[in-house]
Amino acid sequence: MTLFSKSLLATAVLGSVLVVSAAAADTAKEEATEPDNKELQLKACGPSNKEVNFSADTDKKAHPTAVAAADKAIIYVLRPTLTGNKIQTKLAVDGQWKGVNRGNNYFFFTLDPGEHYFCSEAENHSVLTLKVEAGKTYYLQQHIRMGVMKARNKLETMAEEEGSKKLSDLHPSTWTVK
Repeated sequence: MTLFSKSLLATAVLGSVLVVSAAAADTAKEEATEPDNKELQLKACGPSNKEVNFSADTDKKAHPTAVAAADKAIIYVLRPTLTGNKIQTKLAVDGQWKGVNRGNNYFFFTLDPGEHYFCSEAENHSVLTLKVEAGKTYYLQQHIRMGVMKARNKLETMAEEEGSKKLSDLHPSTWTVK
C-alpha cells in the first residue's frame, strides 16, 4: 500500500468516526432537550399514565369545529402528518387524559383560563406549560419522528394562522377508552 493510499484510508476512517460522533452528539442533544423534571411530568401526565388505553380511529365524514365560549379557551390538538400513522399520541392536561390522535387527525376540548400542564405521550413523554385565556383558541401540534427503535413525539404550540390552515386538511380523531 502506498503512502498516498494509507493517507486516503486514514482520512476515510477519520471521516466515518466524525460522522458517527456527530450523529451521537445530535441524539444526545435532542434527548437532553426533553423535560427531565419529574414534578412537571407528574403535573402534566398524572401518576398512572399507562393505565389509560385508547382504541383510536378516524372520522372522515364529520369535520366539527369548536364554538368559542366567552369563559373558556379552546384547545385544538393536531397531528398533521402520516409519519408513524398507527402510533397513538395521547394527550393529558393537568394529569387528566383528554384524547388521542393518529396520523392526519385532530381533536379539541375547552379549558378554564389559567396555567395548565400538557403531556403528549407516544413512546416517550413531551410536556409543556401554557397559560390560556378565556375566549381564545390555541393550537398544539404533536410531532412524530421515527427513530431506529422508537417513535419520538414532541408537543409544541402553533401560531393560530398555521394551526387553522393545517386543521382544514385533517380528520377528527375518535376514540374509546379500553
